[in-house]
Amino acid sequence: MHSPSGVHPTPRRSRRRDRLLCSCHRENPHGAVVSETVISQEFTDQSELRRRNRAIVEQYMNTKGQDRLRRHELFTEDGSGGLWTTDTGAPIVINGKDRLADHAVWSLECFPDWEWYNIEIFETQDPDRFWVECDGHGKIRFGDYPEGYYENHFLHSFEFENGKIKRQREFMNPFEQLRALGIPVPEIKRKGIPT
Repeated sequence: MHSPSGVHPTPRRSRRRDRLLCSCHRENPHGAVVSETVISQEFTDQSELRRRNRAIVEQYMNTKGQDRLRRHELFTEDGSGGLWTTDTGAPIVINGKDRLADHAVWSLECFPDWEWYNIEIFETQDPDRFWVECDGHGKIRFGDYPEGYYENHFLHSFEFENGKIKRQREFMNPFEQLRALGIPVPEIKRKGIPT
């Protein structure tokens, strides 16, 4: 049957097929058609990657005692970790898995019973990046100072590569470490600040 204008209407079956195609495909920003199956698989892969990486963050944060001597195994060969808030203003960075193993020995001697607690792990839109907020406490034994008891509030940043930690950064208040070591803490006078 012809329309009065002479233009043939789209058969009902074709319109339905178009709708089905629209429900199964979509265009990416470059105009290419992307299968919903591919998108679903990517989402599944991202979710699984995030889950595995999060489990490593949990393992890192809950490692105690002698097990800390093996924590460097969670890193890539060229991975790094360290303290980004120091008295000098420059970060202390330990580069490479071997040096991280050496640092674990030093850390166990200086912080023999250290533990993190009140641990909260925050995922990001990137499955290879995580943030952690927590508290930590334990003995502190730096050779030039009397043994003290150290506690502080911390933020940790984790960046992953191929299922291993590529970079770990720790942030804390250095003044609390000064207090734990018996070092006088200067006072900053903030006149007029509303509190």
